[in-house]
Amino acid sequence: MPSTEPWSPSWGTTSWDYSGSGFLDQMELCPAWDLPYRHAIIPALYLAAFAVGLPGNAFVVWLLAGRRGPRRLVDTFVLHLAAADLGFVLTLPLWAAAEALGGRWPFGAVACKLSSSALAATRCAGALLLAGMSVDRYLAVGRPPSARPLRTPRCVRAACCGAWAAAVLAGLPALLYRELQPSPDGLGSRCSERPSDALQGLGLLLLLLTFALPLAVTLACYCRVSRRLPRVGRARSNSLRIIVAVEGVFVGSWLPFGVLRAVFHLARLRALPLPCSLLLALRWGLAVATCLAFVNSCANPVIYLVLDRSFRARARFGVCSAAGRRVRRISSASSLSRDDGSVSWGRSPKASSASAAW
Repeated sequence: MPSTEPWSPSWGTTSWDYSGSGFLDQMELCPAWDLPYRHAIIPALYLAAFAVGLPGNAFVVWLLAGRRGPRRLVDTFVLHLAAADLGFVLTLPLWAAAEALGGRWPFGAVACKLSSSALAATRCAGALLLAGMSVDRYLAVGRPPSARPLRTPRCVRAACCGAWAAAVLAGLPALLYRELQPSPDGLGSRCSERPSDALQGLGLLLLLLTFALPLAVTLACYCRVSRRLPRVGRARSNSLRIIVAVEGVFVGSWLPFGVLRAVFHLARLRALPLPCSLLLALRWGLAVATCLAFVNSCANPVIYLVLDRSFRARARFGVCSAAGRRVRRISSASSLSRDDGSVSWGRSPKASSASAAW
């Protein structure tokens, strides 16, 4: 039989609670069922996303940050997006451990604040960077003459810096108001916030500014771009296809979370009274939507590898170049230890020409 208590989201829906209350203690008494097997399935999904997202996003950052010569404007957005996803996945083991422990947070108050703030900031950064990428694609395809000066490396870097500045601001509420709260069962503490209508209103506002608004900009830009697709070249069409895939996966992953999170805030503010059956559906839906949103952090490197021939070629080149440099360093050190003064393989003309061919 389920327990009857003030309805509150269990740990699966408080782990992502960047700006809202962890407990809805003023709502009507409702039966509280946990999602079946959640404390086994959710940690497994988080750890799987971590296992794929950590090396994948780190590889994208390494490949693009270490690239010599001019960089495509879209690559700057991709680099910062990978950095945001990398920061996101680094927090997943903490949430997986807490979920496996039934919602108890064993890592202390500082880790609670920092990891919650990092989740909020990186999610905001991802949404804003994707919006900036969609605007760049619109300018590249639509080419309004008055907007061409905006497609410069300096403007793109400024846009990325602006996205990160807004992301830091979006993470401040969690950094300031997140703390350890006693668990309802009295066993340990949870990482959550005290119930507050002011924080609920702030959370709803941040959700609109950092998710709904960037999503509207993204959709508007791609609607305009779709009208010009017949006049777009093949190479540019492939680039658009990849970026649309990245944007589509992001929207598909985060939109359920955004919608249910807005309902959560409205219910907490008593602007949307819900019966017990819908509260339970909201609780379970948020648990599933949170997993879907968190798994998105490992999706982009997979999309690049599957759809982008240029990325695959650069990945092979980067790996082979790194391996070649390592071989040359080892060979050079070996040649210095010899007494015959022979020239190492890494410095031979043949090796140099092979490296240039790569």
